[in-house]
Amino acid sequence: MQEDRIELLRPQMGTSRALTVRRYGKPGAGPKAYFQAALHADELPGVITLHHLEKQLKEADEKGDITGEIVVVPFANPIGFTQYVDMKPIGRFEMRSGQNFNRHYPDLGPAVVDAVASKLTQNADENVKIIRAELRRLIIEHRKDNAPLSDLSDLRFTLAELAIDADYVMDLHCDWEAPMHLYISDHNWPDAQDLSAQIGSECSLIAEISGDNPFDEAFSRPWVELRRVYGDKFPIPMATLATTIELRGDRDVYDEYAITDADNLFKFLQRRGLVKGDPGPLPEAKCDATPLSGVDRVMAPQGGMVVFGVAAGEIVKAGQELGYVLDCETGQKMPFSSRTDGVLYSRIGIRLIVPGGYLCSVAGPEALPGREGQLLLSK
Repeated sequence: MQEDRIELLRPQMGTSRALTVRRYGKPGAGPKAYFQAALHADELPGVITLHHLEKQLKEADEKGDITGEIVVVPFANPIGFTQYVDMKPIGRFEMRSGQNFNRHYPDLGPAVVDAVASKLTQNADENVKIIRAELRRLIIEHRKDNAPLSDLSDLRFTLAELAIDADYVMDLHCDWEAPMHLYISDHNWPDAQDLSAQIGSECSLIAEISGDNPFDEAFSRPWVELRRVYGDKFPIPMATLATTIELRGDRDVYDEYAITDADNLFKFLQRRGLVKGDPGPLPEAKCDATPLSGVDRVMAPQGGMVVFGVAAGEIVKAGQELGYVLDCETGQKMPFSSRTDGVLYSRIGIRLIVPGGYLCSVAGPEALPGREGQLLLSK
């Protein structure tokens, strides 16, 4: 195991921040997997999961069982780790710019399409090497072209450079109150069915574009664009499987969960040939993939106190009462429901809401009217 400390851009005089990066295996020896946690700095289940995963990786590395390269960033957001208001961590948005830490990553699709125009061959493996070399070059050039950088953009570029040439990109997050679920490109499905089954995902949401280029899509989208432009002429595999894994809710920081989740991620690495060993039989899948455009984001019909009647992870029906919002002054109860059948895979962790505030999400099997564009946020 090799540990590096990457110094980040100093945001102001007398300050400093750094990323810890740990590398297992040998660069270039085989497939590369990249793991990070706490990009949203107040989402900690991924941090404890990587803590336990690294115990297994260290042991495997000492035995010589790692056949590829595995890069781990145990906490990906030193900026967010320092943001507190009234003793509460504010880790989802940078407080200076208001930007989401998991949005606006470099979109290299158009540039790499141009860069490889005269270099592609009829050999798929050779094409992957050519494309990855160009992606490594382009991300460095893109950083230079965007100078001077803020500390936020420096963080984004630094993380992107670490993951740009990976075969597997695993961005570990969590929701407010939720079962295990994941987001992934529809072009990585059904290839990612084994990951979904191994981790016990209860909702696997697929889309090509979810909005504002979140971290995982920065690594899957270039391959989608390349295949769209050149797929009829040259063999180009979907060479990067990039996903956002939501490790239940933000309060689910328990060894019991994390040890199991780490073991499942380790078995996935074994199944995909990055670590020697038998992962055992693949668990039975708990869900099939459903479109992100089929998610109904339920909004509050009035302001007041939220009272849920359905737990996160339950299967619900369209029109079923999921709870109500109580106006404690007038006594008026306003029930809320979903437009679709499906699993209620996310609900808010607070219980005081404003009119039109987000309450919960239900993942349905078919696209809903008006669900397009900013799929992660639109109604």
